[in-house]
Amino acid sequence: MRTPLPRRAAPGVGSLTALTLAVGMMLAPGTASAEGSPTLATTPISDATAVCTSGAPTFDDIVTAAASVLRGTVAPAQVLAYDQQVADFRAGIAALRVHRDGLPLRPEQVGVRPAELDDPIVTYLVNGLDAVRTGRIDETMSVSQLTVNDAIEVFILATGIVKIPAKLLAGMVPTVGMFLKPVVGAVFTGTKALARAVQNSIDAGCVAPNVYPPLELGDAVIEPVQVPQPIEDLAALVMNADGTCTPVAELSLATVVERARTFLDSGAVAVDRVAMHQAADAVQEFLASNRVAKVMLMRRADDLGPLVEALDLGPLTLLANLGADLAEGTALDTVPLAQVQVENAFDLATLTLDITSLLFSAGTTVAGFAGVAETVTTPLSIVQKLVLAPTDYGAPIVRGVIQSMCAV
Repeated sequence: MRTPLPRRAAPGVGSLTALTLAVGMMLAPGTASAEGSPTLATTPISDATAVCTSGAPTFDDIVTAAASVLRGTVAPAQVLAYDQQVADFRAGIAALRVHRDGLPLRPEQVGVRPAELDDPIVTYLVNGLDAVRTGRIDETMSVSQLTVNDAIEVFILATGIVKIPAKLLAGMVPTVGMFLKPVVGAVFTGTKALARAVQNSIDAGCVAPNVYPPLELGDAVIEPVQVPQPIEDLAALVMNADGTCTPVAELSLATVVERARTFLDSGAVAVDRVAMHQAADAVQEFLASNRVAKVMLMRRADDLGPLVEALDLGPLTLLANLGADLAEGTALDTVPLAQVQVENAFDLATLTLDITSLLFSAGTTVAGFAGVAETVTTPLSIVQKLVLAPTDYGAPIVRGVIQSMCAV
């Protein structure tokens, strides 16, 4: 039986990942020569073929490719012992297991919307919640099966997490903070783009051939993961948007009211059903009979151009959306509140907070010009950024998750 990866072995796996990346860059695809017909643990070793196997190499591919190169320098009398050492090393690495869904996946492996957003935090949360709901979170895999691109994906997620406090601190720098913050963001975005280019290059290349047989890892091992109850409760309510359901972001307010009515009518909560139905009917009538300007139902930032998407500022998105509506001749149209989607309501809430932040910033700037000391305006600006940080950095993540998941 395979043993799970111990907590204390985590640093070792991290070091192995870094070593794997370094070795993978140094190894060039080539045919390894084999001396005679030695055996590896009673299994015949076949000559490497010249056929290109594309895709990212696994940790085991890198180990066997490196061992195959070195094998050509081993004396014939020592080949059998060398092969046994290689087999023992491979078996030791294969015995280490990790929970695959505890590690990040590439966004295209998770869903269409995560692939469009390419936000590593959104991708990780969407896959993690779906893994908890389906029970995949308990499944383990051998470290030998992880690929170089999996290691790069861990790096991308780490940079995505570090990017948040880095931008927050950059924005707090007096005077130049408003200019430094987008520069820091661009640096992290460029780093992610470079990592994606490396992944694509590795996928397009060939796995270095070797003279060793594939590993036989046996059946999958289940190791239960202790998930906090609030996360389990949340995961039970959502599922990955696979094209067969409507994402939470696209649910209309009328649909939300009906889903709430159905839930309360199921008996899960003790309520006065007659009064509940009367209240639901009144809300539906209100939503159907009242209208809102269509211009307030903003398009997604990625539908308005790369600049709007990169800045992701509520007022800028509103102006860009107004320009699009003017171009289409629909700027004066109205729609019933019943057709307003969850994402539209979320955008209006974040827009309000963005405008509040801009007005507060303008106020502290005017106060500075009026002679108020920096010892007063600077702390106020820092407090403002800390208070509104969840909106600045958390709202895009929440938006991405509700765009990528459906309500069960």
